[in-house]
Amino acid sequence: MQTKDPDQLHEQIRSVMMDIMTILYRNNFKTVRMGAMMRLLGVNDAVAAEHDQDVVELDEKFAEVLKELNTLGPIEIPQGTTFH
Repeated sequence: MQTKDPDQLHEQIRSVMMDIMTILYRNNFKTVRMGAMMRLLGVNDAVAAEHDQDVVELDEKFAEVLKELNTLGPIEIPQGTTFH
């Protein structure tokens, strides 16, 4: 396994978190607990539990960020895509 540059890894984590929050927002979830987010990213439960009370609100400001990033529009799945 190749070691990633810390900046590259940070950007990849940020991108995955934004993707997850976008999906949650599109499905009318307005609150994200950071402990739960950390678990989704593979952080062990004991460490993630320390952040279970930390919350991010997905409000109008989040919608504005998505609009700027152009991720609020419909998702187009390429024809022939296989889901596993």
